[in-house]
This record gives sequence, structure tokens and C-alpha cells, in this order.
Amino acid sequence: MAKKAAGENSKKASGNARKAEQANKKRQEAEAQAEAEEASEWDKGSKKGNKKVEDAAFKKEEAARKKAERDALLAAEEAALPTKPLSSKQRGAAKVAAKRTGKIDDFLDFNKDTPELSASGLDAALEALALTTKDAGISNKDIDRHPERRVKAAYNAYEEKRLPEVRKENPGLRLQQIKHLIFKEFQKSPENPMNQDTNIHYNASNNEVHQKKQEVKSTREKKFT
Repeated sequence: MAKKAAGENSKKASGNARKAEQANKKRQEAEAQAEAEEASEWDKGSKKGNKKVEDAAFKKEEAARKKAERDALLAAEEAALPTKPLSSKQRGAAKVAAKRTGKIDDFLDFNKDTPELSASGLDAALEALALTTKDAGISNKDIDRHPERRVKAAYNAYEEKRLPEVRKENPGLRLQQIKHLIFKEFQKSPENPMNQDTNIHYNASNNEVHQKKQEVKSTREKKFT
């Protein structure tokens, strides 16, 4: 009788081991499927053609932004250079230019209502300098009626930049876990088009656009006053 019980216990243990192995296999398959679904979530509703268009638009906007930064930096450097007194010929040319352009004083005083700003650091100085330009550097093109169209391309660029950094910071995480962290970062990042202060609803009127520009200007000025 004792031998029979031992045999039954052995069979039972073997059966339990098989069940545990099958359960573990199902769990791994479920995790793999969940990761695959999460990875494909970004691809829903998008086509390769749309991605190319979005990437191209993002690159074009990024190039324009960098050019604006270079122009602003150059203007700041020129403004810091000591000025030389104008010769009589130069003063005459300036008067001619003033007559041709109309009320030159109005042009020069467009920022007379801008409060005195102070900033430290190159990026902050460039941002403050932009606020002293006409319309505080905020054009109608900066007012975004459809920021959602740029999210996909912006996220791809953000993920590409952050992936090696986050992987280095978290060497024990799997790729999908790292991407999940990056996605959560992007939700609050200023590089997310949905977080821009220049966003407005798609059917905004001209008056609403003007009000938005004034709100953005006021908000940005508070950072440097």
C-alpha cells in the first residue's frame, strides 16, 4: 500500500508540474501579446504616406525654428556691438529711407509698451529678445489650429532622441518598458505639440487669434519681469 501511495504522489506531482509549466507558458504568451498590442497602438489609423508627410512637415518646422534662433542670436550680438556715429552721407540715406517707409517713429516704437525684461542664459535671452520684436515674435503662422497633426512626427523625434538616454539610465528595463517611460515623458514635454501655448481651436475667428497672441505675449513676459 505504501508503494502505491508513493506512485500516486509522484504522478500527482508530475501532473502539477506540467500544469504549472503550461500556466507559465500562457502567462508569457499573454505578456508578449500585450507588448505587441502596445507597440502597435501608435500605428493605428496612420499610413506610411501620412507618416512621410508628417515627418517632412516636422523637419521643415524644425529648420525654420533653428533659423529663427540663429537670426535672433545674430540680432542680439549686433545689438551688443558699440555703435559708431553716422556720417553725413549715412544720415542723409537714413532720412531718405524714413521718407520712403512712412512714419518711421511708429515702426521704431512698436515695442514701446513692452516692459523691461531680464534673462540669464542664452536660450532665455533669445526668448526675451523675441518678445521685444513686433507682435512679440508671435505671427499668425505660430497660432496652431491643428497641433494634433504634428504629434506623431514630434513623438518619433522625441523617442529617437531619448531612447539611448533612458536606456542608459535604466539598464534593467526591457525595450517596451523604456518606450513606455518615454511616452509618459512626452505627454508633459514642451516638445509635445499639444502642450504649446499657441494652440487654438480649429475654427477660431481672427479676433480670437489676436486675443490668443496677446495672451501668449503676456504670459511669456511674466517669466522675465
